[in-house]
Amino acid sequence: MSRRARKKEEGKEQSTASITSFLYGAEEKPKAETKPITKPAEVNVAEAKVTEKASPQQPPGVEDMVLSHIISRGVITKDELMAWGKSRGLRVADILRAIESLSSKGKIRKRLNDKGNLVYEYVK
Repeated sequence: MSRRARKKEEGKEQSTASITSFLYGAEEKPKAETKPITKPAEVNVAEAKVTEKASPQQPPGVEDMVLSHIISRGVITKDELMAWGKSRGLRVADILRAIESLSSKGKIRKRLNDKGNLVYEYVK
């Protein structure tokens, strides 16, 4: 079959979709998606739920326990603090959240010691 004959047959069969129809524009256009309209009060409630889930709460008193231990030692390495926390039955994630919270409040400072270990020191 020659090329012209093929083109004529393809011209007759317009109802079938071509593999490359997306390049030249499809005959069938997708339906427009409708977005639900939300009221401002609903948005605030949804944002509050997201922030509650985004920042998981740690058990009460973990931050105070960590701070008091750092104060009693003055300077403590991360490894020593994690070992202390495990002996108290605290989770590593809770200890790290407490450390981040305390450092953002300016109560403790993170730095590296001479050996390259991460240490936490109490800021007076």
